[in-house]
Amino acid sequence: MELESTSVFDKDIKKLDRHGRKELKGMIDKISVQPEMGKPMEHYSNVFSKRTEHRRLIWKVKKQEGVILLLMYKNRDEVYEELKRLKL
Repeated sequence: MELESTSVFDKDIKKLDRHGRKELKGMIDKISVQPEMGKPMEHYSNVFSKRTEHRRLIWKVKKQEGVILLLMYKNRDEVYEELKRLKL
């Protein structure tokens, strides 16, 4: 599947240090092989999350288009507010 990202996700990864980027890349590699491996997000269809030590990676699987849309990589507290703003 093809990977795409939102502007929110792009801003989030700019803030990461080398270790954070390496950790994120490992998760994205796993997701690209098995897109539905994360925890399904309640109230959002085809949206999944995967937790790291301090952050959550949130993505949406668009099966018909063959796309994994990387939505955000934020602290847990920020994720839920940002999801409400995105109106998925």
